[in-house]
Amino acid sequence: MIMKKLTTLILGLAVALGVSAKPHTNLLDKLPGEGYTGYVNVELQTPGAFGAGGTNFGLTTVHGLMLTPRAFVGLGAGYLADFSADQGVIPIFAEGRLFFPSQYMRRIYPHIGARVGAQIATQGGTGALVQVVGGIRVPLSEKLALNVEIGPQYASGYERSLSSNQINYGGPFKSKGMKFSFVARVGIEF
Repeated sequence: MIMKKLTTLILGLAVALGVSAKPHTNLLDKLPGEGYTGYVNVELQTPGAFGAGGTNFGLTTVHGLMLTPRAFVGLGAGYLADFSADQGVIPIFAEGRLFFPSQYMRRIYPHIGARVGAQIATQGGTGALVQVVGGIRVPLSEKLALNVEIGPQYASGYERSLSSNQINYGGPFKSKGMKFSFVARVGIEF
């Protein structure tokens, strides 16, 4: 009898607390707020801009504004090295992102993004750069988040100028047509 009353009392108390309690809110469940937002990314482009089979690897950074909690625009730059060619490219671009909150995965926010700009070869030469990526945003704290993205890119390849059918290794690189490749990046949002 006492056990039955105690169980009834505990269940009644739990129901009363559950009904009157405010819904749980977690700062990690929120999209980024409006205002300044920056990103620092470790980036991989394969194949790279030089030669065949190389890979560009380096850092990029983007700084801009969250226009709404779901739309970001900014400008960015970076440096990506192609170790097989002992050269690099400096990407300069505009970037936009759209975030899609998910009701069922409240701590993971899928997004799409695009970059449009140019790549400058470190020994001269400029080419186009267009990237379209899909990714996820995973909040780490109120002000930090991890972003993982992957997608195709359309970028200029580079080759050295030819002189008498010989490669002129001292000469600058020139853009060698457009090619499709892939980009992957992991970044911290602050």
